[in-house]
Amino acid sequence: MDKHCNHNIPETKKGIGPCDIRYEVKKRNGKPNWWCRTHGLEASDPSGQPLPACSGAWFEPVPRHAQRDICLGEGEVALWGVVPPGIAIGDIPTEPGKVHVHFRESAGSKKLIDGSFEIVRLQNGTAEAVVESMAAQALAVSRLTSQEMVPLPCPHCREIHIDEQKFATQPHRKHQCNGCGRNFWDKVPSISNPLANLQRDLGLPPPLPPQRVHRPLNIRSSDFAAVAMWPSNSAIVSTMSRPEDVGIHVHAWVDGDEGPHLHLDETYSPVVLDGQIVDECALRMLAVQRMLAKETHVPIVALDCASCGHPLLSPTTGWIEPVTRHRCGSCGAENRTRLKSFVNPLAAIGAC
Repeated sequence: MDKHCNHNIPETKKGIGPCDIRYEVKKRNGKPNWWCRTHGLEASDPSGQPLPACSGAWFEPVPRHAQRDICLGEGEVALWGVVPPGIAIGDIPTEPGKVHVHFRESAGSKKLIDGSFEIVRLQNGTAEAVVESMAAQALAVSRLTSQEMVPLPCPHCREIHIDEQKFATQPHRKHQCNGCGRNFWDKVPSISNPLANLQRDLGLPPPLPPQRVHRPLNIRSSDFAAVAMWPSNSAIVSTMSRPEDVGIHVHAWVDGDEGPHLHLDETYSPVVLDGQIVDECALRMLAVQRMLAKETHVPIVALDCASCGHPLLSPTTGWIEPVTRHRCGSCGAENRTRLKSFVNPLAAIGAC
């Protein structure tokens, strides 16, 4: 199966200037591949002629309030790529930005920053780095599927490639550069992300190993205005003096005089919701499935095996993509759906 990289536009390339459209190489169908070097997007029309502008020309620059500059020497910092909650019940409050930041002046002090941004600039002495949403979310998907990453420069233009969506879930040799649109091959199957070694690149010591928490939670969704649950996911960069918690991160809102306010904001394990224990493996996969289905509107369904009645879960290894054939992990029987779909036993609990 030909698996060809699709591209979004990185936040730092939005609104940076007019298109620079160049002929790169021919496509497999023999037509020219015109590519915008400014925005890193294809600029060919169906006949093979260059477009007057690529789709990236319509984006406005990221507003200043959606950006943040942080000096790592001024406190404890941790950053994560934002993914949709696996379980979402009720009207979940959302905030713009896909790079979530925690900042404290010192260990144990109140968080001065607890919000999400599109672009975060980090400085540690003379070392500097930019974390933008596209790369941050791709890294989160790779880590949720337990994949290693490398920062892979394109041999043609030297831009560090970003493998996103399903390409962030499975190592592969063939990559299509975000910068110039050319295909290139790595020596071994790999997943590329410019943030892969960011902790080291900023001259920071490795973070403390994550630790599983024993913090049981048993709640009923009817007691809250809204509930959201995410699988824990290691930070892109962390200078925290304590290890990250491993478990299920829960937000729960209750109604107040001025609207819903956050009542629960903590990582728990184990978690029981409405009398059912939440399976962390299924929740991890559901968060990834919701991320991959977001742009394509692929259905995610709860489906029991027609042969043995066991709940079906899409494979958690290999290419994470929707299919019509779903093999039961219990009896091995093949089940089919009319549409290409993801299957997950937790899908019926809530939807994003």
